[in-house]
Amino acid sequence: MAIAITEDHQALGATVADLADKRQLLEANRSLLEATEENLPAAWDEIAKLGWLGLHVPEAYGGSGFGLEELVVVVEELARKVAPGPFVPTVIASAAIAASGDEAACANLLPGLADGSRTAAVALGATATLDGSSVSGSAGVVLGGGLANLLLIAVGDDVAVVEVNDPSVTVETPPNLDPSRRSARVTLDDTPATVLAGGAQALVDLSRVILSADAVGIAAECTHSAAEYAKERIQFGRPIAMFQAVKHHCANMAVATEMATAATWDAARAAATGGDQLSYTAAVAATLAAPAADLCANLNTQVHGGIAITWEHEAHLYLRRATTLLHFLDADGAAADLVDLARRGVTRAKTVELPPEAETIRADVRAFVDELADLSEEEQKAKLVETGYAMPHWPKPYGRAAGPIEQLVIEQEFGTAKVTRPSYGITGWNILTLIQYGTDDQVARWVKPALDQEVVWCQLFSEPDAGSDAAGVTTKGTRVDGGWLVNGQKVWTSGAHYSGMGFATVRTNPDVPKHDGITMMVIDMHAEGVEVRPLKMVNGGKEFNEVFFSDVFVPDDDVVGPVDGGWTVARATLGNESVSIGSGDGGMAMPPELLMSAYDAHPERLGGGAARLGRYLADHHAMGLLNLRSTNRAVSGSEPGPEGAVTKLVLSELGHDAAAILTELYGPDAVFMDGDAVIGNQMVLMHRALSIAGGTSEIKRNQIGERILGMPRDPLIN
Repeated sequence: MAIAITEDHQALGATVADLADKRQLLEANRSLLEATEENLPAAWDEIAKLGWLGLHVPEAYGGSGFGLEELVVVVEELARKVAPGPFVPTVIASAAIAASGDEAACANLLPGLADGSRTAAVALGATATLDGSSVSGSAGVVLGGGLANLLLIAVGDDVAVVEVNDPSVTVETPPNLDPSRRSARVTLDDTPATVLAGGAQALVDLSRVILSADAVGIAAECTHSAAEYAKERIQFGRPIAMFQAVKHHCANMAVATEMATAATWDAARAAATGGDQLSYTAAVAATLAAPAADLCANLNTQVHGGIAITWEHEAHLYLRRATTLLHFLDADGAAADLVDLARRGVTRAKTVELPPEAETIRADVRAFVDELADLSEEEQKAKLVETGYAMPHWPKPYGRAAGPIEQLVIEQEFGTAKVTRPSYGITGWNILTLIQYGTDDQVARWVKPALDQEVVWCQLFSEPDAGSDAAGVTTKGTRVDGGWLVNGQKVWTSGAHYSGMGFATVRTNPDVPKHDGITMMVIDMHAEGVEVRPLKMVNGGKEFNEVFFSDVFVPDDDVVGPVDGGWTVARATLGNESVSIGSGDGGMAMPPELLMSAYDAHPERLGGGAARLGRYLADHHAMGLLNLRSTNRAVSGSEPGPEGAVTKLVLSELGHDAAAILTELYGPDAVFMDGDAVIGNQMVLMHRALSIAGGTSEIKRNQIGERILGMPRDPLIN
């Protein structure tokens, strides 16, 4: 749960974290709580000598010549210890000067900022005016103004750079909510300025990216702190991490942090491009990051309880920093800017840079694509199945055992050639599990017909009284000659009404712990005793079903895995939902452009206006970035991250949000089903998401708490 995902960036982050611990930056922050004056932190010279202030500054001006991708790693790690001092405003200033300054300005200003001999402050909310090369008026609340000797002020489309020690500059530093990085009120009276013509947008964008990294560090550390404390704190004889209320708090923190992390990572990548790409990604990051820090700082306090509201505990240090970031990042303003950019047609492609060995693979894939050119649709499907290209990540001979790079190349080349692979959905999850756990006979009987789409499979897991407890199985299997008689009921079974086979969890031993008495069985959906009753949804469609079993005979040959040992098999099936990479960028969510058109028709109807719509755009974009980060991890050979577990929960939450937004935007028309197709279909489909997301959200929050944060499982629930 960090911005860094490559080995080099992780090593850089570890170095920063080590220094932060050794130089006790958290304690240095605490020491400023009652200090009358703010001084440069004791570690400032060491940080400067390590080159972190100039990581992103061109070598010609005393920097290291890297970029924001490296800088945000440093900012995040320093934020995890709420590092005091003007590091963040200083690197914002140098980044803005490097982006917009001419050679003279860069040569004059950047070396001192890069070597730490000069510190800077940034003013984004100024009401000052520029007259030629002098600036007058209020700079507003100035981040880092308490220690700065250089000030960057956004004035109209330009940036004015002024020397703070000029006699025409008045600096007032009242008591600060965050005394470890003090802001100031600055006024100017005909102050000489170096003007960075047209530099205001770059200053705003770069401020958003770097401050978002600051917010991500706060959010990440609060999430970690809360989860670790919850594992240790005992109440009613159990760690409070077992209680769903606490676990869900921590899961919500993890989700908010991961979304903001992905957005900030992508914005830092876009800095090299600049322009609208940077503006778009920076607006996404700013929309998500400050609210994430604020949420996590507050929930961290709640999880810790009474101790966290004391001066002695560090929770309030994070709360102070998070609260100030709410002002400087201005999430609502960023969200409104995002809507404007989207309306102008600005988009951000989600691309992965592949290593050179991808080109060898690409040649083979293109040759295969050429073979498909003259084949019919059915012949193409048969060829894809035969060669393993239908499910390339599956093991051979059913797939190609393709690694991440090959999977991505296949996605790219098939997309270019408009080759469509068969879509298996739930059938694919079940069949992959059979390949993993089935006998040779079972694999021979079931895999090929499923790949040829001759048989559709459903998943018979959920039960009426179990809710989100997948192991709460009461469907009973009774031993008889040659097999089992199955009795019971399943519910919420997608596609049962058209499936030929079902993969079922069955209770075969009620006298052992619930996870130990489950057996996985394959059930013929047309067998005697199987009754399927479709459930009519709010949109009139029938996708889910109740399934009843009355003395359904299942032969021993159709039991998958060991008797009473089926929980491992069931978990594998659930895990197979997200095995492949290179796709799944949120295509099931309501496309933002549909919301945009509805908003533009009636903007007065939406509570929260453009900012609310912008938050949806940011969430939708960041959800796609989760998959992109996961893909980048895979390509670089890194271990899997938390993205997969987060994505499905976010998808459910987006369904809630889209339904609410559309309901408001359609106003009186929302009560009719026979109007515009978008009203009659899409809005109701989103309301369908409202009806099913509750259980999904509960399950996913438990999984995030347990798998990502390492919180203990509640045996009563799981």
